[in-house]
Amino acid sequence: MSKAQRREQILAVAAEVFARTGYAAAGMREVAVEAGISTPVLYDHFASKADLYATLMRQLVDSLIDDWTAPAERVGTYELLLDRVRAIYSWIERNEAAWRMIFGEPPGDEAVARAYHLGQARATAQLASLFRLVPRLDLSVELDRDRADEVLAEAAKSALNAIATWWWRNRDVPREHVVALTADLLWRGLRELTGERKDQK
Repeated sequence: MSKAQRREQILAVAAEVFARTGYAAAGMREVAVEAGISTPVLYDHFASKADLYATLMRQLVDSLIDDWTAPAERVGTYELLLDRVRAIYSWIERNEAAWRMIFGEPPGDEAVARAYHLGQARATAQLASLFRLVPRLDLSVELDRDRADEVLAEAAKSALNAIATWWWRNRDVPREHVVALTADLLWRGLRELTGERKDQK
């Protein structure tokens, strides 16, 4: 196994360990054992548990937001919403440990928590860039567009995460049903803000 391959293997195992036990309870020895390597070899790749966590968080958020990019062609707001919700839940289904790391409780260690909050901020910014594609927002208060996009992104992110949490306790519900329910919830608010129909581009 090359050094790069070994590093990817360690990161994959670490995601499972951090998601399962949380940052505080996870140990470098536990990660090494599950990766089938010695602890000194693990430290050859990552200087500390904090370094491992921060590197992993950056990689996982990169993977997540790659799936949140907007379609190349112009589509209506509902179609954009439905397509992105579908992409997000598809990613969550393939990456349960990563989702638990990104959206679970932040680590108590202040230095490590910064990596967590940076990941959250990047996820919000990516969602805000999608809201920016909506031509018009008819808000009931005066708020500049950047801040409006940001608050809508935070609300959508919270809703997506809450429904994903429910879904993992109700795995008999098909992913497409969860996608449709989430799109229904988010669209009913956006429809009032945009004045658009589902089929409008």
